[in-house]
Amino acid sequence: MKIDSYAHFSFERYLQYLERHSSGPFGYAVLFRYLTTMLHVDSRLALMEKLGVDKQVLVPLPWIESVEEVYDDPIKAKEAARILNDELAELVNKYPKRFIPVAVIPTTNRDTMLSEYERAVRELRFKGIYLEVGPTIRPIDDPIYGELFRKAADDGVPIWLHPSRPMTYSDYVNESLSKYGIWQSIGWLMDSSTAMIRLTLSGTFDKYKGIKFVIHHHGALIGLFSKRLDSGFRLFKNLEGFKSETNITEPYINHFKNFYVDTATQGFEPLLIQNAYIFFGADHVLFGTDVPFDESGGYNFTDESIRSVEAALIPDDDKEKIFFKNIVELLGL
Repeated sequence: MKIDSYAHFSFERYLQYLERHSSGPFGYAVLFRYLTTMLHVDSRLALMEKLGVDKQVLVPLPWIESVEEVYDDPIKAKEAARILNDELAELVNKYPKRFIPVAVIPTTNRDTMLSEYERAVRELRFKGIYLEVGPTIRPIDDPIYGELFRKAADDGVPIWLHPSRPMTYSDYVNESLSKYGIWQSIGWLMDSSTAMIRLTLSGTFDKYKGIKFVIHHHGALIGLFSKRLDSGFRLFKNLEGFKSETNITEPYINHFKNFYVDTATQGFEPLLIQNAYIFFGADHVLFGTDVPFDESGGYNFTDESIRSVEAALIPDDDKEKIFFKNIVELLGL
């Protein structure tokens, strides 16, 4: 069995809502309509059938923060979240054996955040929620998330994290736009890694026992640079002008193994899968593809993710964990 733990889907009604309230061109709508498998369930089912994917966990996009005029307005943010989550619920109710829903949560203020969490988990019976992380939105370790994290930990509801840095976040302070796709290619790995560091060193895993976060793109930079990070933590922890307060136990780097990570490498990368497996452990790696964001609408990413796991130097029993057993355990399926 293969369960894709990090795939994306969207809906025309939601795109039209964001377009209607955006003051400028909304690029994500253009991109999403270009990708047939992003909006059309028949195309998505055909992809899954051809490549042998039994189920997909759907993390719906784009995030509410992608349109400032919607995100900044508590009423519009709540409306947008309800539209997206209702559309997703309808899709999953129609195809319950193929799709598993993850809810978008409007984070404009505490009330909208908690009310949509309650609706998504209690009423719609969603299996998870997701939050955006990035340098242009609220830091993920902001105290406003405290009650949400507590509820998610108590309910056993995993939190998917997704990077969100926009093109308008420039590479240099004297420029207005990021060049050459740096905002997404490298920037999003930085966003996820930053969120992981802020969550870990602020003591999130100690404050909210049992909380579970799913990180995109094979754990971003953490597993690859764990030695560098650990060295830096030890070097700077007591130097005035450099140190940041943390109450977690040493070695700090070990706390990062609490995260769950996917296999979305966006190419044939068995060594990256091996690195994630070695650092995060056999029980914390989830098969995930980032469908449909390649030039073929997800066919390449799915095929390459499968081949990467199969080619990695990992025991067959642990490959079974990665392909489906870990997400079954995580979601209590």
